[in-house]
Amino acid sequence: MNNNFALKLSKNDLRWNCPEDVFEFKSTAEVKPLERIVGQERAIEAIKLGSELKAKGYNIFVTGLSGTGRTTTVKKILDANSSSCPITFDFCYVHNFKDTDSPTLLKLPKSHGKKFSEAMNDTIAFLRRRLPMLFEEENYQHSRKKIIESFQNKEREVLSQFDNKIKPVGFIRGQLENEQGNILPEVFPVIDGKPIQIEALDELVENKTIAEEKANELRELWHKFHDEIYDLARVGMKLMQEFRKDLLENDKASAQIIVNSAFSNIIDEFAYDKVHEYINEVKNYILDNLNIFVQVNLPTVPQAEDDSEMQMSDRFQLFSVNVILDNSLTTTAPIVIETNPTYTNLFGTIEKTYDQKGFWKTDFTKIKSGSLLKADQGFLIVNANDLFQEPGVWQALKRVLLYDKLEIQPFDSYFQISQSHLKPEPIQVSVKVIIIGGQTLYKMLYHYEKGFKKIFKVNAQFDYEAKNSEEMLLNYAGFISMICTKESIPHCSPSGVAAVIEWAVEQSGTKQKVILKFSDVADVLRESAFFYREGNSKFINREDIERTLTARKFRNNLIDEKLSEHILENTILINTSGKKVGEINGLTVYNDSIYSFGKPAKITATISAGNSGIINIEREADLSGKIHNKGVLILTGFLRERFAQKQALSLSASLAFEQNYGGIDGDSATAAEIYVLLSAISGIPINQDIAITGSVNQKGDIQPIGGVNEKITGFYEICKSRGFSGNNVVIIPVQNVKDLMLNKDIVQSCENGDFAVYSISKIEDAVSLLFDVEAGEADKNGNYPANTLFGKVASKLKKLSELNRKSKSNNSSQKKEVKQ
Repeated sequence: MNNNFALKLSKNDLRWNCPEDVFEFKSTAEVKPLERIVGQERAIEAIKLGSELKAKGYNIFVTGLSGTGRTTTVKKILDANSSSCPITFDFCYVHNFKDTDSPTLLKLPKSHGKKFSEAMNDTIAFLRRRLPMLFEEENYQHSRKKIIESFQNKEREVLSQFDNKIKPVGFIRGQLENEQGNILPEVFPVIDGKPIQIEALDELVENKTIAEEKANELRELWHKFHDEIYDLARVGMKLMQEFRKDLLENDKASAQIIVNSAFSNIIDEFAYDKVHEYINEVKNYILDNLNIFVQVNLPTVPQAEDDSEMQMSDRFQLFSVNVILDNSLTTTAPIVIETNPTYTNLFGTIEKTYDQKGFWKTDFTKIKSGSLLKADQGFLIVNANDLFQEPGVWQALKRVLLYDKLEIQPFDSYFQISQSHLKPEPIQVSVKVIIIGGQTLYKMLYHYEKGFKKIFKVNAQFDYEAKNSEEMLLNYAGFISMICTKESIPHCSPSGVAAVIEWAVEQSGTKQKVILKFSDVADVLRESAFFYREGNSKFINREDIERTLTARKFRNNLIDEKLSEHILENTILINTSGKKVGEINGLTVYNDSIYSFGKPAKITATISAGNSGIINIEREADLSGKIHNKGVLILTGFLRERFAQKQALSLSASLAFEQNYGGIDGDSATAAEIYVLLSAISGIPINQDIAITGSVNQKGDIQPIGGVNEKITGFYEICKSRGFSGNNVVIIPVQNVKDLMLNKDIVQSCENGDFAVYSISKIEDAVSLLFDVEAGEADKNGNYPANTLFGKVASKLKKLSELNRKSKSNNSSQKKEVKQ
């Protein structure tokens, strides 16, 4: 290519057309639906590594754009790798008879949890029937009667010994009611065959019924026997305690055989140390609390029937088994996709119930598992956006992955809103967590989140584009076939498939790539099926796809149309014909997150003598981004290299994006800013038929930019609406030629000669188009020809420099005169 001229692009340069001859079918109904994952080899390799490597910390953080099939791909790979079932377990919580606030965890092989629960229920049901019958049997009643008789005999013997001791000396044992109405044991002296209270002796002495000496003797004996009768009560209490102990031991001895027999089958079937330990605790508790099974009719405060039944239910609930995870039906490694990763859904909870008095209560039967436990020995998939929106979830998940321990607690206890009275035994878990999120979030967590590197060692990066190859075109046809078949929408003809692929190539931003956001492709097909109803074709064809894309643009281009109206009405000043000094058409891209479009922007420059350098008005108004500021600084470097080798670059200039009120960033306008500044310095006007975009380095090399198709389209639409001048042109970097996917209207206008697109690689290449003069090439002394753009620029800069020197000299002379 001639380095001093722009290259006009041909029809083939402006758009890539998908070859329909590669599709050897009449419709995608004949194509085998695409079931495999394409274009994601890097991500697939990472997911396989993370899922198959059992070492600690190899959890997976999947990154990539939404719609690239991240969740589907992960699920397919895991399904393929989890065909064989690992050793899974059932998890149960039971009552802890030693510490009621710390329920005991039983970890059993899969399918054993439910069996163990049923076995315990059956055993307790058997004991509820059998134990009451035991205490009605003759043998039990006989042994009980013997204990009662033995107690009664001992009690009578103690009392008889005391009576025999006090009777010979004139005392008798009895009872006395005190002032409080309590009946107390007492001894009474016997006078004339009648027992009297000790206080009556004074009256008898006064009446001379008995002598004073006799009364004193009786008082001494009374004090002695009064103390002894209370000792007698203590002996009786001890006998009663022994009696009750004997009864209890008798009950336990009688029930022990039945209880041991009832649990023997469980002990044989579930030969696990922790189960045996639990069963022993259950047996001991039952034997110590046989009254639970045998109701004793004692006078009590009347209770409501519901309350009584509730107490009975609670009584036997102690022996139930809470199976929080049953893996009896699990045949492959668990794969759990949690779409609502709240604290409760992930980690489980401890539910609460309210009694009739309004107080909440809970126990081990209210412990519930979450997705994390359900994924034990398998995989848990969560979306990062959902995960990090839930308070407390990330920190709790991080602890589980760091220590491999799950502690089930209610959500409110995590924030200490309420106190939990239960602390279930922690569960040792082994689960691979796969988080699906964005690359920015992953990098932030990797660099700033403590412990993140230890638990997420694998980053599966999903690509958003793939090479535009024949193989990929056929894969697209297979995908279209799959969507049409799966969703029962009309299949596509080869022209329809080609149109979809061309759209996908356009979305990638380059002819050499095609997007992998298959969810967006599926949306185009669904919308095309809607517009297909308006046609007469049997299949969705190119016209249906193009109608769909036109309608989609119309739904979203309101801002685009409004800006175009402002330009056409000259509210926003843009020239598309004529010539202007210090004015040029730059190209910008607007993006409202739904729809992106291009529009021309007027860039102006003014110059004067001075030493202020180049002033970026956008920067001074705080409307310029960092990249745009860099571009302006590069512009200064370009001028220094080209025009300040013999003299200092001495001028004051200003650059502005006119009517820009919302800010600007990027360096794609650097080329336009250089040209408009050269125009202002040289006084040579710029053709307003032309718009230009391109980044530039300090050496004057043109660099690629983004949004090239939107930018060209934006200028084209304004020129077309006003009427082509015959010389309307867009100049782009040569590197962006491979990115061109212009619509058919633009291509047709270029063929008709109404519009044109040129590419350049250096600043000099576009000069003749813009200025109608040559750029000029410096001779061996560094001088440019006088009749060239660079020659006129150099001449003007020399004059400005001389003016600055004269100005400095005059200022210096004036200062000397003032001092004199």
